Amino acid sequence: MEIIKAREMGFCFGVRRAIRRAEHIISIIPGSDIYMLGEIIHNPQVMKKFKEKGITIVQEIDKVPAHKYLITRAHGVSKNEKDYAKKHNIRLIDTTCPYVKKLHQIALSLKKEEYQIVISGDIGHPEIKSLLSYIDNQALVVQSAKEIKKQKNKLSKKVGLLSQTTKDIEQFYQIIKEIFKYCQELRIFNTICKATRLRQEATKELAKIVDIMVVIGGLNSANTNRLAYLSKKIGVETYHIEDEKQLDLDLFKDKKRIGITSGASTPDYITKKIIAEIEKLNK
Repeated sequence: MEIIKAREMGFCFGVRRAIRRAEHIISIIPGSDIYMLGEIIHNPQVMKKFKEKGITIVQEIDKVPAHKYLITRAHGVSKNEKDYAKKHNIRLIDTTCPYVKKLHQIALSLKKEEYQIVISGDIGHPEIKSLLSYIDNQALVVQSAKEIKKQKNKLSKKVGLLSQTTKDIEQFYQIIKEIFKYCQELRIFNTICKATRLRQEATKELAKIVDIMVVIGGLNSANTNRLAYLSKKIGVETYHIEDEKQLDLDLFKDKKRIGITSGASTPDYITKKIIAEIEKLNK
């Protein structure tokens, strides 16, 4: 049995940066004085570690007392949340990924130039919620080319197209082709981050040569779910798990080549534990 890891996997730059910022503030401030707004990244093991350090997780900013520290999500913090923190003397530790901030800047520029903004993304995702808050919710959020076709009457002559940073590049291309049919001017900004693209490409490449793919990462992680989707689309048996406790080793007994990939919010130590468990079958 051979275990093959994807050439690009695990923590991306934005996630690593966010975790380091959070860990730094925890190292100098008592955990009881620190709050976290939702999940800094979509990974249950990471969140469990922060809770164990005394961090209080809240879903709404009005649950944070004045003069406390508040760690934001790597996916971004909304304009209203920033304003609330300033007004109520909450010390904001902004861990927003620089690529997400770049997305905000582009959207604001398009709004100023009076383009209709169309976003390839998930309307309920924290990154999209954050983005919409800075442009007064003036954007059409779609998940596919089919949705563009259904809502073609809502498109203006001038369109600016963006993408959630964790979306699939192929899906983005399909949306581009569909929008071209209905507008006179289209400005395209490929805001899918490089790390996301590289992990998707590596996963598809690996899925073509193995008997089974193990995709490691949070079940609520958009980028990890996308890797699992792409792997299944190739046609290989795909197994999405969060940690070694979810492993069913019987699935690997007759497999010669096992592919391993992990999402951009998956710590390396979790991947190593899973690989170690699978390797026991070789002993």
